[in-house]
Amino acid sequence: MVGPAECAAIADALAAGRPYRNLAPTPEAPGHRVCMLYASMVCPYLARPGARRGLTADTPDELTGHVVRGAARGAVGALAGFGDYEYAVTGSQVLFRFLGLAEFLPYGLADEQLAELRAEIARTGR
Repeated sequence: MVGPAECAAIADALAAGRPYRNLAPTPEAPGHRVCMLYASMVCPYLARPGARRGLTADTPDELTGHVVRGAARGAVGALAGFGDYEYAVTGSQVLFRFLGLAEFLPYGLADEQLAELRAEIARTGR
């Protein structure tokens, strides 16, 4: 799941015909596609633009300022699928970077993901 700033960066890269690579490390690990679609609908923070994050992730703010308690998701979020990822284990956490954009599904409100969630459940039986 990505927020407004990364949505804009992905959209700009796609519009320019350039590959996109997330260079900012994040403590938020990759997820299973159907689970991420479901989460985009049921998690209050992911589902609505004005929803506020309930907890701060255990990471320095300069790396991922969007993961602080009280931060709003913003007008647009997206499910972004990647072909691969890199990770680093630090003294206190694991950080991820994602490579090879394979899918980009921006949305404003959670219900915009319902058709995709239904199709994925029908496709996978999960």
